[in-house]
Amino acid sequence: MRTERGRTGSVWPALGAGLLLLSSSAAHARTDAPGLFCATYPDAPACSTGAVACTTCHSLSGPPTHNPYGSDISEALESLGGGEDFVTWLPEALIAVEALDSDADGTDNLSEIVAGQEPGWDSETESECADQVETDNDGWALGDYDHAFAHKRVMLDFCGRSPRYEERQAFQEAADPQGVLLDTLDLCLQSPYWAEILREMAIGMVEPIGPATDINVLGNWEWDLRLWQYVMSGDRDAGDIMQADYLVVESPAGSGILVTLDDPRNELEEYAQPLEAEYRYGIMTTRYALAMRIMFSAMPRNLTSHWYRKLLGFDMARSQGLYPIDEAEGDYAWEAPLDVDSKGVWQEDCAFCHSTLDPLSYPWVRYNGIDLDGDTTGVWLDDRATELVPEIDGYLMGEAVDGPEAWVSLAVASDAFSQTVVETFWMRVFARAPYSCEADEVTALWTAFRDEGRNVEEMLRQLVLTDAYGTP
Repeated sequence: MRTERGRTGSVWPALGAGLLLLSSSAAHARTDAPGLFCATYPDAPACSTGAVACTTCHSLSGPPTHNPYGSDISEALESLGGGEDFVTWLPEALIAVEALDSDADGTDNLSEIVAGQEPGWDSETESECADQVETDNDGWALGDYDHAFAHKRVMLDFCGRSPRYEERQAFQEAADPQGVLLDTLDLCLQSPYWAEILREMAIGMVEPIGPATDINVLGNWEWDLRLWQYVMSGDRDAGDIMQADYLVVESPAGSGILVTLDDPRNELEEYAQPLEAEYRYGIMTTRYALAMRIMFSAMPRNLTSHWYRKLLGFDMARSQGLYPIDEAEGDYAWEAPLDVDSKGVWQEDCAFCHSTLDPLSYPWVRYNGIDLDGDTTGVWLDDRATELVPEIDGYLMGEAVDGPEAWVSLAVASDAFSQTVVETFWMRVFARAPYSCEADEVTALWTAFRDEGRNVEEMLRQLVLTDAYGTP
């Protein structure tokens, strides 16, 4: 029997490397801070799904520089005598600065934490949140949404070029500038430029190594890239990145046109993607993913930790997305996994992550990695690792799942997935994380994405209409 014993969380789990606080006497970041923060504020929005961003207490440039909230905490630690005993005194230091308004924005720290805002972010930290300075500019609508400004930006971001003179003139004369703006976006989203952007984003997700050829025993990662490009475009559910049982090919070859297959069409494709449809779960179970992320291991920890990070935004190496499951049933003073493969992961320092990671991995243990002697690379084997994990039930985000299908269903429906997809495209468009003054628009984007079909192109239509995008 496995029982949930606690968790830590965040609003956008991949925005930071975990809350890394420094006491003034320490010269290194403290990775135990996320759990302490969320133990103090378990109901804070920043503790609902992953881990608190490092920018909660540090400047946007990262540790060791503090923002105003982090500086106040360090001073509180010193005054409490906790400079040398960070773990014991941090909760009291957090409480000690609750009534302060560290960033001088008119709201005390506790109220900002409860509201899901950043208590250390001020206009100096976030220059884009400061009011526009009055000028004699007559070209842009400073402080307001400017359709002409957004139109040029759409052309640059999604078509890869500035508007031509005649396009700019036509836009200025348009009776419905918002309609023209969205039509322009729709055209750009069909452009070769945007197709290449999607491919670049897929490379960041897959992290391919080795040659892209269907005769490679380790798998051809082009299948993975094509799947990402396909589900993140058109009128499609982005959740298919994990739940697709189809394959994606370019047909005709070199055309850029992506089409789906129910099954491989020939022996070469069958070698490249040998998994039967009933065991396919999108990008998680391609031949390349299984070969490279499982390899020769009995436990598929690298497979699940990779996609936990890439698709749900949780990086356990940064103390993100930890939902400890005490499988040892109280044998230790900490939550510990069963240590099914005798790797010593029950030890306290290891169990901190493995009490989440191992239950996360059990549903995937029947998938084989590399087999150099037989023909079972990247396939499902009913008898694989049964002596280690007799049943393939596990846990995802603290909830019990009874196999890959339940794992994927829970993942796709989660806030974390929608947040992560929206974050991934936000970061591509803006090349930065959202500022606190943009928090409401970001929340509206990912909640609409979650509730309205998880369609990326529709989300981008909403994104270009935000003040964050269209206000000069």
